[in-house]
Amino acid sequence: MGSLPNAKRSITPNDIAALRHMLSDTNAKVLSPSDAGYSASIARWSRAAEKPAGVSIIPTTDGEVGLAIKYAHENGIDVAVKGGGHSTAGASSTHGGLLIDLGAAMNKVTVDPAKQQLRIPGGALWGDVDAAAWEYGLATVGGTVADTGVGGLSLGGGYGVLSGELGLVIDNMVSATVVLANGDIAVASETENADLFWALRGAGQNFGVTTELVLQAYPQGECFMGMMVFAPTAENIGKLVQAANELHGIRQTSEGPATKAAGRTMSLMGIVKPPPAEGKTAILVLVSCNTDEATGRELYKDFIELGPMVNTLGMGPYTQVNKQVPAITGMRSSLKGAAFVMPLREEFVHQVLASYEAYTAECEDAKESLVAWELYDPCLVAKLENGCFANRGHHFNSLVMPMWSKAENDQFCRQWARDVSNMFKKEIEAHGETASAGIEGGASVRGKKGAVLLYGNYDQYDEISKDIFGEHYERLAQIKARYDPDNMFNKLFPITPAAELFE
Repeated sequence: MGSLPNAKRSITPNDIAALRHMLSDTNAKVLSPSDAGYSASIARWSRAAEKPAGVSIIPTTDGEVGLAIKYAHENGIDVAVKGGGHSTAGASSTHGGLLIDLGAAMNKVTVDPAKQQLRIPGGALWGDVDAAAWEYGLATVGGTVADTGVGGLSLGGGYGVLSGELGLVIDNMVSATVVLANGDIAVASETENADLFWALRGAGQNFGVTTELVLQAYPQGECFMGMMVFAPTAENIGKLVQAANELHGIRQTSEGPATKAAGRTMSLMGIVKPPPAEGKTAILVLVSCNTDEATGRELYKDFIELGPMVNTLGMGPYTQVNKQVPAITGMRSSLKGAAFVMPLREEFVHQVLASYEAYTAECEDAKESLVAWELYDPCLVAKLENGCFANRGHHFNSLVMPMWSKAENDQFCRQWARDVSNMFKKEIEAHGETASAGIEGGASVRGKKGAVLLYGNYDQYDEISKDIFGEHYERLAQIKARYDPDNMFNKLFPITPAAELFE
């Protein structure tokens, strides 16, 4: 163990020939840069995350993945794994290495209605999961955007519109099938490879190629959902902040923390230039409410009575919940994460609005950008302890998402996202949270597990792995040494294998 170098090399023509020979009796495709289908394989949701792989493997079985991974491991070749291709950090891409593209063929979701469980291949999208489960009147926690890949979101924790009621995706994970660095196939669950199962639930991208997840599902009916759009006047912002604080604010009860939403709702309040506003900045409120219409309208009464310029609220099938955000393709983007605590402050929303207006005025190319406060009931997620996810708490995630089309604006747009994220950090400290020494440029508030209050599935430009995994890092390093001692899987918040296991 630990004999291979950590430095990984690029693919050569001899490697491509060897892989084609090795996989010739299988249904896998081996695509070189000159082959049809290669360009689609390396394409990503964010054009800024695309890299030219030396070869792309399109597998159809776990065994085919194992053959390709074993070859790459034995020959010190860089590897990346693509599920949905939605990561904007570039973690699913490799410059010159071997790409495992699960999304092209390993994506068919199956349902066990007796156990109410979903068997989900590593290349499936959340829209695939929602549709398959809905046929049986079921749903599980999964994403907020239908074209997001299941694998990446799940292995990093996984927030979804049902998280207030059911926790994170990892809180509903029954088992996972993983192709390890040596090509072996392992099944992980509470009773089999339990250490690996613990690590997969929060840091899973570090341990192998997850080719299948089994998630618990639950009976699901229609939801109250829709969009409201408001002009960003001072009066509207004040009343929207008040309404959000009333619905999602955490209250201490005799049974512990609770919210008026009681786990049933997830809202997104964002600063954006939506099509209905005809190029002008607006306040967008997206609603996902797992209730009947009468209850939903009562919960969102304070929002509705403000008289939004657009109001599409109504009942609809659960399959539409994660399709409320229109799919945007062909752009460059960064999903920069931040965090906040309740109550929201009206003054802070105005500060972020002013930054957004100045940024989009200076860079016309960035008019599709967004800043969002993601509002749900965090009490159950904070209470649960499944897996190694270290970011549980009574805080909320926010999203700073610059979107642009010209590569020449990469640095400018990312810097704006960093600046706004730092605004959120200062704001959370202003709420009295205890800060500890953190990244360059300021302190970082940390939660009860010693991790920064930042969701690892979003881009974190400055944070390192120990910031994201907190006090779990040392145990993760031990498990890493057992399953990936040569650090083959090292693309997103990599974990260095524990040195003492090499002695």
